[in-house]
Amino acid sequence: MSVRLQRASMAATVLSLPPIPYNRLSRTPPAISSPDHTSLKQLCKEGNLRQALHLLTARAAPGRPPPQDHYGMVLDLVAAKKAAAQGVQVHAHAVSTGSLDGDDGFLATKLLFMYGKCGRVVDARRLFDGMSGRTVFSWNALIGAYLSSGSAGEALGVYQAMRESATLGAVPDGCTLASVHKACGVAADGRCGCEVHGLAVKNGLDVSTLVANALIAMYARCNMLDSAVRVFEWLHDGRDVTSWNSLISGCLQNGMFLKALDLFRGMQRAGLSMNSYTTVGMLQVCAELAQLNLGREVHAALLKCGSEYIIQCNALLVMYARCGRVVSARRVFREIDEKDYISWNSMLSCYIQNGLYVEAVKFLGEMLEVEEKDIVTWTSMINSYTNNGLLNEAVALFAEMQTDIQPDSVALVSIIGAIADLSSLAKGKEVHGFLIRNNFRMEGAMVSSLVDMYSGCGSMSNALRLFDGTKCKDVVLWTAIINAAGMHGHGKQALDLFKRMLETGVAPDQVSFLALLYACSHSKLVDEGKCYLDMMRSIYRLEPWQEHYACVVDLLGHSGQTEDAYEFIKSMPLEPKSVVWCALLGACRVHRNHKLAVVAANKLLELEPDNPGNYVLVSNVYAEMGKWNSAKEVRARISERGLRKDPACSWIEMGNKVHTFTARDHSHRDAERIHLKLAEITEKLRKEGRYIEDTRFVLHDVSEEEKIDVLHRHSERLAIAFGLISTHPGAATPVRPLSSDMASNQVIISLFVESTTMEREPTVAMVIALLACEWLQCTGSPRKDAYYGLQCTEACRIRLKYPTSRAGEELGQ
Repeated sequence: MSVRLQRASMAATVLSLPPIPYNRLSRTPPAISSPDHTSLKQLCKEGNLRQALHLLTARAAPGRPPPQDHYGMVLDLVAAKKAAAQGVQVHAHAVSTGSLDGDDGFLATKLLFMYGKCGRVVDARRLFDGMSGRTVFSWNALIGAYLSSGSAGEALGVYQAMRESATLGAVPDGCTLASVHKACGVAADGRCGCEVHGLAVKNGLDVSTLVANALIAMYARCNMLDSAVRVFEWLHDGRDVTSWNSLISGCLQNGMFLKALDLFRGMQRAGLSMNSYTTVGMLQVCAELAQLNLGREVHAALLKCGSEYIIQCNALLVMYARCGRVVSARRVFREIDEKDYISWNSMLSCYIQNGLYVEAVKFLGEMLEVEEKDIVTWTSMINSYTNNGLLNEAVALFAEMQTDIQPDSVALVSIIGAIADLSSLAKGKEVHGFLIRNNFRMEGAMVSSLVDMYSGCGSMSNALRLFDGTKCKDVVLWTAIINAAGMHGHGKQALDLFKRMLETGVAPDQVSFLALLYACSHSKLVDEGKCYLDMMRSIYRLEPWQEHYACVVDLLGHSGQTEDAYEFIKSMPLEPKSVVWCALLGACRVHRNHKLAVVAANKLLELEPDNPGNYVLVSNVYAEMGKWNSAKEVRARISERGLRKDPACSWIEMGNKVHTFTARDHSHRDAERIHLKLAEITEKLRKEGRYIEDTRFVLHDVSEEEKIDVLHRHSERLAIAFGLISTHPGAATPVRPLSSDMASNQVIISLFVESTTMEREPTVAMVIALLACEWLQCTGSPRKDAYYGLQCTEACRIRLKYPTSRAGEELGQ
């Protein structure tokens, strides 16, 4: 181990002199004790630094410097206040009065200590290098200076130099070893810590409570908790509050919360009172273990003794938040007189963790007015908007954030997630460009989020390009690209990507297999899906989740094997949950297995009686069977239980903005023009006879005319109509319609017929033609279908006219 003993020049305001020789004899007469000693001591005790400095300098006379203990008192006060500028003045005054001449190390050590506490470690090192008569106290002061500045490695280097020094009186003492043990803990250097422990035993210093406490803390920070416990047990009668706190803190750092709780009980039995460190540790235990009653006991103890420091109040706030007691957390927050940024962020997190997103957004307004926002605050605010469904607001907030502070990787991953949910490709490209311009490393969560965003926005080409350009691909990135391929219906490509992942030596996890099974389900690769489920269990020893089984049920069901899917459910080693029955219900609806659909519907309502979406699904099953009364009864139960289902919506990105529509929507600013365009299209289609409405998919007990009207005013048709009125025929402007719900085949077919009728090919027509062919399970040849024959022929014509590679560009770019 080496030590850096580099010379560094002290700031000009400190000294313009060469290193001070401390070993020469002083010609200065001995200082005479000042009568102002008592008054100076009192000023320092009161913390009056300005008056103390004035008194120190006012009484100095040529040839009669102030006593060194006067300098010592003032320097201690400077260190306590971290007043570096005043410390430099005191140093300069000591030099000018000759107080450092012939110093035995006392004053120089005080100056070292002061510089260390004020964070001026370079000045401390220069002063130390100029000392010839170094004592153990000066070595300790320099070690402490490096440790305070966060340079644990440098502190260990100074210790090594101390051991190698031949200077008399430089033998490490208890304070030295305590500081070195702390440095070992910070540096996570357990080997060095063990060596220093051996020296402590050899010199008989391990019996010191100070050294033993430092040992406990060091071992805990180095993940050597067994050694920490042994030192703690050996200390026995010498234990103090710090001993208990050190071990409790070690347990918390290693996730041993129950052990920490047992230690706290033992501390109480030993008759020791808790301090602020104990309080914060116990509140953390209460938060992790949801021990609300114990947390309340700690809170009561704090109120009783009246020692509510800000760090304790923040810990209380977090404890109540984690235990779901929002009202109590809010009360603690309001009672904090001087709130810091941790207080504000903790309260904001409290709302978010407990799902109170509306309250979180309101609370953000308060934060904007009174608290200077840091990166954590901005990120929490973006997450609040995203979780509350306010996606456009989250994106706007990100733009505002950039005017105040540089976003970090966590904030950027959050906003990429919001953009993915918003399906705003333009915004996603803007953030990607920001990452490139600011030299963010494209790895880990960042690149995986970008791949998810591009695939979710329909740009599979960009997702693949980003994936291929990443050198270090982890399992998360591989999973993201496999999921992207599956999402776009490229099942074979997803399987190839999975094989490539295995060839690179990356082991799949449960999420990887989930993405793979989803791809198989989406592309109806039945045999492959069964094979990979078996591989997951037999080769990789991974227990499938409910979602894995749901994918297999969906795979079998949508391939027409609904009875096999039901048998598969009955053979599951787990009790099937709602996600599995929902998959079966959806397959039964597609293949009109009404008998099995009723079984799945009843199971779904039994497992999730408070999910409004389930009632809608079950109602639709009865409606398809023509049991309108049963359908109405199920729908009525939604209102009876006080439930509400958000309506499905479609959105379209035009230029740099996303426009959202719901069925029969009249809220858009161009609603009148949109509905006029729909009426124009409908009339033209009727005259040309190119489209026949299939009202079988309108699951409402209304007249035929009303069913047709529902089809005509579907949210996706509104989105496409808006795209048509917002662009010009033949324009290359990308129009990207998206939906929160899978469109019915009737809507898809009508959309592509409408777009071709309005001469919008290939920009819109190509996208819709691909969707139509995919929905109709078309392989490129016109289907002979009594109902869909004409439409599928038209879709194939457009699909063949514009190759798939061109279509990929339309979908993605």
